[in-house]
Amino acid sequence: MPVTTGSVLTSDIAAQKVPVHMDEKIHFEEESAFRFESITRRFRPVASVDNMKIEFMEHELYKRVLTCSAAESGQTISVDHPEYAHRDMGVYNTRTHETYLMAEDIGGTGSAGKITVVNQTGSGNITNATADGDLLIIMPEAHAEGEALPPAFSNKPTFFSTYLQQSDKTLKYSDLSKGQREYGENQYLIDRRQGWISYKQAMNLKLLLGGEVRETTSGDGRRHMMRGLRDWITTNKENMGPAGGVLSLATIGEMMRETMVMGVSSDSKIGLAGSNSLTALSALPISQIRTTVSETSWGKKITQIVTPFGPLSFAYDKTLSAEFGLADNFIILDPVSVHRVQFKNMAPHMMLNVTNAEDIHNTIDAITGTYGLKVVYESLCAWFYGIS
Repeated sequence: MPVTTGSVLTSDIAAQKVPVHMDEKIHFEEESAFRFESITRRFRPVASVDNMKIEFMEHELYKRVLTCSAAESGQTISVDHPEYAHRDMGVYNTRTHETYLMAEDIGGTGSAGKITVVNQTGSGNITNATADGDLLIIMPEAHAEGEALPPAFSNKPTFFSTYLQQSDKTLKYSDLSKGQREYGENQYLIDRRQGWISYKQAMNLKLLLGGEVRETTSGDGRRHMMRGLRDWITTNKENMGPAGGVLSLATIGEMMRETMVMGVSSDSKIGLAGSNSLTALSALPISQIRTTVSETSWGKKITQIVTPFGPLSFAYDKTLSAEFGLADNFIILDPVSVHRVQFKNMAPHMMLNVTNAEDIHNTIDAITGTYGLKVVYESLCAWFYGIS
């Protein structure tokens, strides 16, 4: 028989006799942890395809700008894309304000990497020497009276491809655990909800980050990984660190301008702010920031910045934080550009009570689905990093 001497302390009370006072409410992580995934679903319905590989084409307008790569004063000028200029086209130097006349059928055929031109009078060297970095605008063909038609040319579409990704997550319970009496909501029901949130957060990160692959080495069959937004964007990707990592209203305006060069650009854009850029944005003058309730569009309150190049609505994506090493990022999205894709009849979903006939005492819930990202005209979007 156990004997207690002196005062009876709480540690002496049998554990079986002590009631448990427990808050029945389970506090879940914020579901807004997958903001990018949520917003891209609202741009347009998710497209269903019948192949894990997606192929598409882009057909841009003919390029009208060349960049000089050397200082020259003769009749041949080094440029980045000489093939863009053709016979009898005018070529305007934006720095010297001088116009040249193309003197070869296709640029680069007389001298590799150069266009052959004459002075705008029709003969002779150019008047003012070019400089490295000069921008040359390709003007229309200037036709001579009675002259034959110039040689024909056109630009071809560019072909792109990307992959979808299949992703699974499982939850497993014994038959006894599902019947166990508990405070509040049963644990297996809690796990289902938390598992779904976790799955969507992981999907959100993959939609944002990482390269694509199709391989047969690491598994029993073909494995696909989709291409994240950061790998899609190549034109407007800029490190803000060398400039001090400062995000200002002028910088945001320039960001917007760079994404609006193409004629298919939307008049307004959506921004995803990391925690560093959100701090900088909150310091902007109150006259530049407006808050609008856009429940039907985005499901959340969206903050809007007014820039000279159009409004930018932005929200904080909680994965763009120091905990994930992504606090320095700021992303501009164009609703025209970003397309969500999935394999037909295989949208992300949860399959409940998947029981193995050989294991009758355990039940599995499986979260499974396919998803991918197609970015058309990636230059309509921007990814800025190094923001402090």
